[in-house]
Amino acid sequence: MAEDKFSFGVTPKMREVPPGQHAVIKFTAEPEQVETDWGAKLSFPILLLSHPDYESLSKKGLATSWETKSACAHQIWSALGIGTDGQHELGYDPRASEKFKKVYFKSEWKLSRTEEGTYWVDEI
Repeated sequence: MAEDKFSFGVTPKMREVPPGQHAVIKFTAEPEQVETDWGAKLSFPILLLSHPDYESLSKKGLATSWETKSACAHQIWSALGIGTDGQHELGYDPRASEKFKKVYFKSEWKLSRTEEGTYWVDEI
């Protein structure tokens, strides 16, 4: 008979990508809204595959979360159809959302940050 194993703690949060650089991530679950000391943010569970501030990441990556208020994160949130209640200012399409969900989980993503601090995500 297998014994229960217990685990405590919180998932580490990814450091910000420095302006002008990028990280490579893989989304591992749908995002959720979280309250932080700096207000509401979106939290994306990710597998961090590369990042300029992490010198020695394992080839398997690092399970972490990306917490952000960025416009790009809100666009991903909307594309997944989360919290839309069937409506969206750009026109919510559940079929497009299901198609995007498949790509969201399957793909690796390049998370870039402009010199001005804006985030941008591209499928690799």
